[in-house]
Amino acid sequence: MRHDQLHATDTFDKVDIAAAVWPRTAELAPLPIVEDEDARGAQAREDFRAAPAAPDLPVGVAGLIVAAYAGLIAAFALVTARSGESVFMIAIAALFAVAFFTVPRFFLKQEPKTGRRPNMEQFLSAGIDTLTGHNSGRAVLVQMLIVPVFLTVAILLIGIATSIAL
Repeated sequence: MRHDQLHATDTFDKVDIAAAVWPRTAELAPLPIVEDEDARGAQAREDFRAAPAAPDLPVGVAGLIVAAYAGLIAAFALVTARSGESVFMIAIAALFAVAFFTVPRFFLKQEPKTGRRPNMEQFLSAGIDTLTGHNSGRAVLVQMLIVPVFLTVAILLIGIATSIAL
């Protein structure tokens, strides 16, 4: 059995899993040693201050996403509200949507104010830089809104199709 061979370390190669899974760049640097207590507290506060999550997205984008998902839930309510079970499921989905949009709102309130966010016109013309390269503002909006908008349209089309079939 292999576990019996573990005592003989010359029968296999040792691999440092931590180095392969956790890169050295992800390690935290130790805090500098500061002799002055006031300077140490200020330095610690500066080191552990929250970074802005999305400084290059306008607030209007969040409103569009919330509106798209609210439209999706409204489409479900419009199409399936005939039965009591569907009303219960729609209420549960609405509660989850409220939770999914409220928790990030609390987190975004904690980030420091780094300046003015761009307005929607600036965002659409300038776009944003991501890890995969530069994206135009319209492409970013399409990527964020395509799923809820297409699902809303699909649900409405299914509702129309079922009302015609009945």
